[in-house]
Amino acid sequence: MKRKAALTAIILIIAVLAAQVAFADTLLIAPAPSGGLQIVKTVPADGESGKQITNMAVKIVFSEDVSAEANDELNAACISIKDPSGNKQQFTIVHHPKSPNELWCILNGDLAADTEYTVSVSAGVKATSGNVLGNLYTFSFKTRNTKVDSTISIVLTFGMMGLMFFATARSQNKKQEDKNAKGKGPVEKQSQTDPYRLAKERGISVSEAKDIIAKEKEKLDKKKASTEKARRKYEAEQAAREAEIERRLQEIHDASVYKVKTRGSLAAHGGSIPKAVLKKQAARRKSGKRR
Repeated sequence: MKRKAALTAIILIIAVLAAQVAFADTLLIAPAPSGGLQIVKTVPADGESGKQITNMAVKIVFSEDVSAEANDELNAACISIKDPSGNKQQFTIVHHPKSPNELWCILNGDLAADTEYTVSVSAGVKATSGNVLGNLYTFSFKTRNTKVDSTISIVLTFGMMGLMFFATARSQNKKQEDKNAKGKGPVEKQSQTDPYRLAKERGISVSEAKDIIAKEKEKLDKKKASTEKARRKYEAEQAAREAEIERRLQEIHDASVYKVKTRGSLAAHGGSIPKAVLKKQAARRKSGKRR
């Protein structure tokens, strides 16, 4: 009786061990369930702004290899880049040999400035493994305001010209001052105002001396008038340059300021509070509670 019980126990143990081995083999052989193709990153990121309008490219990073050229036509048909009016932008798909999970969409033409574009990646994008994207994925980006860029460029150009002119004039004045200090500068001819002394020095009549003094005075007055005219012209040109720079700076300020017609919250007018401000507000509230 005991022998039968022992045999039965041994048979049960063997059966259990065999079942565990078989179950373990099943777990090892069965493939891991697949979650399907996923998008893990985009460049530009959703909502990113200030993108260039020429030679623009959109990069989409997937969870799997999508570098099979046989799927390019299908994948291109699943991707669209549209402007606010719904016009599709033509692009060419390119792959990077060192990054098989990346799919690059190189725009064939230039984009419009200060415009938001929407990128839609529909379900059906196919990976090299055969897995497909299961859901629609959309994101958007905005191009840079080239008008502001050109204004800034003009202002910088005027500023550089003004600095160069100022530096050149200052350098010339410094050189002239140094020459004058060393006695090498131009010395103004002292006008003789005493006709009797002039007549005696030159051996001429007093009447002739008076005529000479009058002519020299006339020349000196003309020279002073010419110098004064040149000074006023320079001041007028300098004032005009400064006014132009001021106007350009005002244009930049006006272009960067968003004005609303009525009062209301930032969210009501389509804006959003910067994350840095939200963090500061949260920190203030937290510190207030501790007190």
